[in-house]
Amino acid sequence: MIRTTDIRDLNSKSEELNITITLPTHRKGEEVQQAPIRLKNLVNRVQKDLKERGMKDREIEEYLGKARELISDLKFWNHTDKGLALYINSSLFKSMQLPYDLKENTSVSDQFLLTPLFPMVSLEGTWTMLSLNLNNIRLLRCTRNEMTDITPEDIITSMDEFLEEKPEAHLQFHTGASGKEAMYFGHGGNDEDRKVQAEKYLRGVEESVSRKLRGIENEPLILAGTEEVTALYRSINKYNRVLDESVKGNPDDYGESPLLNAGWEIIRDYFLRDMYSAIDQFDDSESSRTSENLTEIVEATLMGKTDTLLIARHEEMWGWVNEETHSVNITANRRAEDRELLNWTAIQAMEQGGRVFVLPREEMPGQTTVAALFRY
Repeated sequence: MIRTTDIRDLNSKSEELNITITLPTHRKGEEVQQAPIRLKNLVNRVQKDLKERGMKDREIEEYLGKARELISDLKFWNHTDKGLALYINSSLFKSMQLPYDLKENTSVSDQFLLTPLFPMVSLEGTWTMLSLNLNNIRLLRCTRNEMTDITPEDIITSMDEFLEEKPEAHLQFHTGASGKEAMYFGHGGNDEDRKVQAEKYLRGVEESVSRKLRGIENEPLILAGTEEVTALYRSINKYNRVLDESVKGNPDDYGESPLLNAGWEIIRDYFLRDMYSAIDQFDDSESSRTSENLTEIVEATLMGKTDTLLIARHEEMWGWVNEETHSVNITANRRAEDRELLNWTAIQAMEQGGRVFVLPREEMPGQTTVAALFRY
């Protein structure tokens, strides 16, 4: 998970000349082979840009050498996500894999192009879901539109298989913690013994799941299962980012898309309440506190008035800002000295404590390119 603090830290490492390269990547299939070709073309584009700025070949290679090495790194390309962003200057080379598509783009500027990262703290953040069907345990990594099975290999995914492999789990059961109401996992037999079997099984599951999640940025976890099973899992859980609300019922009865949607309804409130609250305020707020005009937004941001900045994903506006007069000049044809103005405004707002969200144009207020909610 990328947070605003991570973006702010990256921005703090910017220098006089900063290179950003973004491109779509793929996890599998023939399309995996296209990404190194795309990167090679983008690196060549940056090389041309640097030459036009008067940089010597040796200096150019000092900047672009690690990016060129990445082009032929087969191991790297076999473990990519859906998007790749490279941030490069004289003292930094940072590669960031993102779980959503990025467009092919390059930027050579006095600022890194950071807007491709903001969806990670707004609409396209990742979370995990633990599907607790006792005979089909799955750990799923999710975005708004996709889920990927990341179940640890050391998990026995079926309780029945666990009991077959560990027959001692059948023997010498006790009723567990005193005072707890019995949980019924099936019909017939000794339900309390079945609970103890399930607890013993889920302890092993919990250890593997927690270890896995701590290795992937400590992402929030949603439980999906019957009330009895999720309650039992919570009683033994040691992972500190399990959400209070669960997807209720047998997760295997949902189907993939309905299960993902059920998880999204929970994580949306957890991740995005600030963003959707801000969007709602565009309908409720006085017009003097909102704007969809970039010049007005830039002026307000320079004055520290911007509370929330919303930017349409994949959009760009190039030009320059006179910080003394607060004037904005948008250029039709991008020039070497131009800045990407949406990115520049996002950085200014972020550094002044404003909230920045990047989301699809169709979810923008009025489907505009940029919008801001002012503090006063």
